[in-house]
Amino acid sequence: MKKTILNFLLVSAIAPFLIQCAAQTDVDDLRYQLRIVNKKIEDLKSTTVGQLQKRQAASSGQVDQLGTEVLELKSLLEETSHLNRRLREQNKELEQSITAVAQTEADKRNELIQRFEEGQKTKEEELKELDEKLRLQNENLKAIQDARIKDAELRAQATARAAEEANAKAARAGSAAALSSSGMKHILANKKKVTFKVSQVPVRTTSAIPKQEKQVSAVAPKPEKTTAPEKSISPDNELAKAQKLFDKNKLDDAYQAFEEIASTSTSKDTVYARYMMGECLFNQKEYDKAIMQYQKIISQHSGDKMAPAAMLRQGIAFEKLSDKETAKVIYKKILKRHGSSPEAATAQEKLNKL
Repeated sequence: MKKTILNFLLVSAIAPFLIQCAAQTDVDDLRYQLRIVNKKIEDLKSTTVGQLQKRQAASSGQVDQLGTEVLELKSLLEETSHLNRRLREQNKELEQSITAVAQTEADKRNELIQRFEEGQKTKEEELKELDEKLRLQNENLKAIQDARIKDAELRAQATARAAEEANAKAARAGSAAALSSSGMKHILANKKKVTFKVSQVPVRTTSAIPKQEKQVSAVAPKPEKTTAPEKSISPDNELAKAQKLFDKNKLDDAYQAFEEIASTSTSKDTVYARYMMGECLFNQKEYDKAIMQYQKIISQHSGDKMAPAAMLRQGIAFEKLSDKETAKVIYKKILKRHGSSPEAATAQEKLNKL
């Protein structure tokens, strides 16, 4: 390109001389101009080309810098892609771990649910067994109660028959005594003279009359136990006597005394007497009989103030018989039916210990 410019300038400078002949001065001027042109060309070379070379050098430096930066960017891109690959692998491992943990937790949860359901089923079966045992226990309790009631009725009937027999014997003895006394009066009334030897008189007087008196005395006292005067005795006095026998640990005598009060008394002492009959049996460790006695109060006098005490003692008796489940049921009944009674607090303590 530089040569083309120079040739153009030369042609432009020479063109006037080719058209017409030029003078020597013109030639000199032309040469001078050529020198000026050459100088300008040299100046252009020294300035423009140097600047271009500098620019080219700077551009090459920039290009080199850009190449270095491109290489750095490539290395960064490679590192980034490597990190992305590692992150994808780690994410895959994390997903697998999360899936494994979730599966493990699901298996554990299913196992716990299965165990809970099995435990619930076992508890339901145990409750059914307990209900069945309780039903059988109630049936046995009712059978024992019926047997005790029947036995008591039989004993009462036997006592009544014995009393009737005693009354009949007493009546027969009284009539015999009346007949003998009326015979003697008849003899005296007729005023028949009878002569006896001295040795015979005491024999007849001591052999006939005293025998009759002994018969009357041996038979007559029996019906006195069931006659009306015995009812005139104060129930409080009889109850106090029975309580003294119980306090002295004369349990058999105390039981009989309380039983007599319960059978003859029509007052509120009947319930207390029945309760104390149960206490006598309880202290004699006849827990099954005591349970039956307490049951009479619970079933026949459920509204009496002694009912919760009878239920509490019944539960303790079942504990003594190692039947803790039935004892729990009775304690819960006390809390349900007699929650405000003093026995309810004791029943709650018993439940907490079982």
